[in-house]
Amino acid sequence: GSPLVVSILDGSTLRLLFEDEDDFAMLAENLFTELDVEDKGKISKSEIRNALVQMGVDMGVPPFSEYPQLDDLLRKHGAGGEEELGQAQFAQLLQFVLQDLEVELSKKNFVFIQNIQIINGSKIRQLLANEKELNSFIEKALQEKLNAKDGLGSTEIIRSFLEKNTKELGLPLYDGGDAADLFYDYVFADVAKEKGAVELEKEEPAKLLKDILEKMAEQLELNPVYQDFA
Repeated sequence: GSPLVVSILDGSTLRLLFEDEDDFAMLAENLFTELDVEDKGKISKSEIRNALVQMGVDMGVPPFSEYPQLDDLLRKHGAGGEEELGQAQFAQLLQFVLQDLEVELSKKNFVFIQNIQIINGSKIRQLLANEKELNSFIEKALQEKLNAKDGLGSTEIIRSFLEKNTKELGLPLYDGGDAADLFYDYVFADVAKEKGAVELEKEEPAKLLKDILEKMAEQLELNPVYQDFA
């Protein structure tokens, strides 16, 4: 089964944030800059919600979906609507909301359970070991190549095919975060390096797909990818 990661939020992470004024000022500034997409030096009050989402469990803020009290706190502080705030006002409102959240959490801790999946390539190895399944999988990929737009290279087609079949192959989800992105970039760069770009396009798609799967299995065995299925 998948290991479960249990986080207990009791307000202590938030308390530490307030203890160091510089730390908090920097956090508020970074959040403000990220949320001020248009660089106008002002953001609407309703963006406080997004600031809390960005802080997330790592910074001691429970997810809205599991902790409805957060919405109550936002309402209590009037942190909604289109009224605009400069950076200092934003930091102050954020601090009021977080201080109340800290009090709530210290009175009643929030327990958050995440389902972490370890992806180590075992499914791909099973597929590679079973010739019949492997061939039918390759057939599907070749079908994809026939349906693909002209001018798309084999590797691009294979990459998009694998994207659609991550579950079946036990591969990391495509936008599963940095580790997953690095994994895909690494595998495809490595295959390209070994074969050279020109050879790559001449290569039999079936053989190319098999090489890519082998490389993936090898890479995941060395560096498993951890993914959160909350």
